[in-house]
Amino acid sequence: MRIAVIGAGIAGATVASRLHAAGVEVEVFEKARGPSGRMSTRRTEHGDFDHGAQYFTARHPVFRATVADWIARGLVAPWDACIVTVEDGIVEVESDPPTRYVGVPRMSVLARDLIGPVALRTGVRIASLARAASSWSLQDEGGSSWGPYDACVLAVPAPQAVPLLEASPALARRAAAASLAPCHATLVRFEDKLPVPFDAAFVRHSPLAWIARNESKPGRSGAHVWVLHSTPEYSLGRLEAEPAEVSQDLLRALSRAVCGALPEVAFATTHRWLHARAESGRGTSPDLDREAGLGVCGDWTLGDRVEDAFLSGDLLFGVMRDAWGL
Repeated sequence: MRIAVIGAGIAGATVASRLHAAGVEVEVFEKARGPSGRMSTRRTEHGDFDHGAQYFTARHPVFRATVADWIARGLVAPWDACIVTVEDGIVEVESDPPTRYVGVPRMSVLARDLIGPVALRTGVRIASLARAASSWSLQDEGGSSWGPYDACVLAVPAPQAVPLLEASPALARRAAAASLAPCHATLVRFEDKLPVPFDAAFVRHSPLAWIARNESKPGRSGAHVWVLHSTPEYSLGRLEAEPAEVSQDLLRALSRAVCGALPEVAFATTHRWLHARAESGRGTSPDLDREAGLGVCGDWTLGDRVEDAFLSGDLLFGVMRDAWGL
């Protein structure tokens, strides 16, 4: 059996890894330059910035076992940071924080490890799927065709999956019903230390939702480098704003949040995540249209955590294994 997986984030990497281990021929397509999706790290001369997922937790036994293996192999470490809630300069320390983990030396190592020896095509954006008899072919936006495949898995944000699901109205309706919120990530390096008594903070009543000192994470490079995440409400109103404008907005919000002047900025840039977090459509499960040979997975099918993305890929593999005797 030959299966195409579209999307090389944690969900796509997980289902591809499971299929490969079961002896299935798998080919993964990713529009970006490398795997990891929203667990990407921006590498700059000013340091590395985890501009997507900031950390992850592990609750489910299957994911906990995988995390334990990553820790044993040095790919994951606990983030022993002082994380607080801040509002107008008032700091509230967490009373019973969960164990938070990060990839080492960057978040993207996890998707790369999961994909391992699986065939990976990067820089290829799949624009359409075509069904002929019992097989699928894929067309990328450059006009090239790929295939044939016996089945396809869409491990992309729900809005991106909808136009590829014409052959499965039920899956298309489900993806169309999901709502994902945007987020802007401003990456900044200051000339000097930001004088705050914490490493990261959830921010209340602000255009900011989260701030983190990136070098406080294990294995990170750089000094005085911070990642600032906006709230969905802010980003919805600034979807077409220039990155420099958003950077200035969020830096002003940071100054208000910590009630103080900021050090001089040496570097700042902003990345827009159009489909950052699931707001609806989650809480069910990944799904497979056995007759059409189409499957969908992603964090949006279960929740909005890294763990949800992993579990969605793992669960979809289980459904495919039972349906097709893999």
